Amino acid sequence: MWTRGGLKEAAKEALRRNYWKIVMVSLILVLMGCETGGISFHKTVFDNSAEKEAEEWEEDGGEAAGKKSIVTVRKRARSDEMTVEETGGGEFAAGEVKTGFVRGVIFGFIGIAIFLAIFAVVLAVDILLINPLCVGGSRFMIRSVEDVAQVKEIAYGFDHSYKNIVKVMFHRELRIFLWTLLFIIPGIIKMFEYYMVPYILAEHPDMEYEAALGLSRDMMEGNKWNTFVLGLSFILWHILGAITAGIVEILYVQPYRSLTFAALYCHLRNTHVINNMAIPVSGQHNEYGQYGMNGQYNEYGQYGMNGQYNEYGQHGMNGHYSENGRQW
Repeated sequence: MWTRGGLKEAAKEALRRNYWKIVMVSLILVLMGCETGGISFHKTVFDNSAEKEAEEWEEDGGEAAGKKSIVTVRKRARSDEMTVEETGGGEFAAGEVKTGFVRGVIFGFIGIAIFLAIFAVVLAVDILLINPLCVGGSRFMIRSVEDVAQVKEIAYGFDHSYKNIVKVMFHRELRIFLWTLLFIIPGIIKMFEYYMVPYILAEHPDMEYEAALGLSRDMMEGNKWNTFVLGLSFILWHILGAITAGIVEILYVQPYRSLTFAALYCHLRNTHVINNMAIPVSGQHNEYGQYGMNGQYNEYGQYGMNGQYNEYGQHGMNGHYSENGRQW
């Protein structure tokens, strides 16, 4: 079982090994809207329009709250002109406002078209650019936890199975969005279920979306609440970052947080490798209990690379095989 202290210690050690590269990559990811090692929620702003209008009215020299004005609107027959008159404490003089129904409808459609166009552009950028960048950022953090990573790792999602990464991440976000429509809470649960998908793709970019989502769900089984608490444990650090105008946030908190969640993935991956059976990877075969990447084969107590094979007291290399003292 993992502990927050153990993960954070691994993150600190990684940060000491490769500090400035990690800070730079973390800053790039934050600026691009891809925060590895955290759950990003869409902010909903609740605006009390009545209070806002009252404050603006008082700031403009209007009367104190509590005094009411009466607004009278008169429309002339067979005309598009209306007379707007305010009495009973207001200072606005009566005036005429010209309205045009057809013109209003046209402007409305133009506004909707502009909104949809902007939304489509933002969505395309998120799917085609930010999501692959998130996968690359996840790979960089994993490599930093396990060794020393190079900055070029953040481009991994564009160089390796780009189309598949785009597809898998799209399925992930679509499912989270659809579950969020059911009173938000189910969507948050799904966020944590699919939390490891970017990390999984960072090591297995060819994995089909059903396999990637299923693997993440299995890895997070029994770990969703603890992962949520792990995120909450950084609250005081974020407060310190806010107090220092974001300086501490950029130079320490965000890199530290991202590495901590990468360390969590490494732990869950290793644990899952021991306890399960198979990872289906589009056209390839890679078993739980086995770990394969770039022609390498690795399992606790087992190691194979470049034609070499080693297993529990057995050794084979370059066509030689040895087992229990016998050599073939």
